[in-house]
Amino acid sequence: MYTALLILVVTCGVSFLSAQNCSVPSLTGTLYQKVDSEPQNLTIEGSIQLEDDSFYLLIANQSLPHLCRNSVNIQYELYVLQIRNVGLADIQPRAFNITPTLGLLKISYNPLTSLKKGVFQGLRVKEIDCSNNFISSIDEEAFDGIPTLEVLRLSYNAIKQVSPEWFKNSPNVYKLSIIFNELTSLPARAFQNMAKDRPVKLRLSANRIQDIDDDAFFSMGNIEILRLNGNKLATLPENLFVNRTIRHLEINTNKLLCFPDTLFHSGVASLAFLDNPTFKCPCLEKVRHFVETQNIYIWYPAIICEDRAREVNIVFNHNKTYELPLILPSTEATLG
Repeated sequence: MYTALLILVVTCGVSFLSAQNCSVPSLTGTLYQKVDSEPQNLTIEGSIQLEDDSFYLLIANQSLPHLCRNSVNIQYELYVLQIRNVGLADIQPRAFNITPTLGLLKISYNPLTSLKKGVFQGLRVKEIDCSNNFISSIDEEAFDGIPTLEVLRLSYNAIKQVSPEWFKNSPNVYKLSIIFNELTSLPARAFQNMAKDRPVKLRLSANRIQDIDDDAFFSMGNIEILRLNGNKLATLPENLFVNRTIRHLEINTNKLLCFPDTLFHSGVASLAFLDNPTFKCPCLEKVRHFVETQNIYIWYPAIICEDRAREVNIVFNHNKTYELPLILPSTEATLG
């Protein structure tokens, strides 16, 4: 019994240590010391390190299945670190021990399925790009406590939800891209922790979004770009246009029937809703009047609407409208 217990303790201790301080296998990185310098090879073994200030380090097309605590240990200046197509499946908390401020940390084309709490903890980085992986699970605290973070890209993954808890103590995130994922809805206060002192840019196209909570954009300031193309939306919440300006709204290829009335009192500068064949004609005419009086850039769906009172067909197509005489059905009186 005591022998078995001792083996269990030793085994657990070894597992814990290996999880915290595993070694990086022998790799070769491509290093650019300056923006315009020639690439040079960097031998990596034990951990990912630099011996001098550099601009860009690329680790690609090799085998690096795990990053454990301090696997990346960089104390010299570096602007871009990219880890691409290395079979990376797991990143443990505190894997990145990087002293200087990174411009971009990019992890792409890997079998990575989750982002855990603490993975980016302590990093000073302006942009994190985890696009083109298999991420479906993100801890609510995964992006906490990164005050330098401004841009987050999570496109081409399998993400099913946005958490209102993202970005606590990361108050400068103003650009979020989650295109080509599996979002079906946007919850209340979905973006409440994003930047308040500059216009926000949201790219949420090519998902399966069919429902947006009335308070999804609660506490958000002005939005520079909102892209919702290629979803399954039939309506937009009234509150979307209340107490904020959305400068550029794109909602092409959805199932829209109309816009909320609050849109017609907003400061939108461009509006694109191509390929919404279900859009109602009375609402289209309201949009037309709004566009013409406010001088807004517009991209309409291709729809023909009858105006019997004026005996014309209004043709909506791309950025123009045309009026053609309405050809009424023949009657016995007109036939003589």
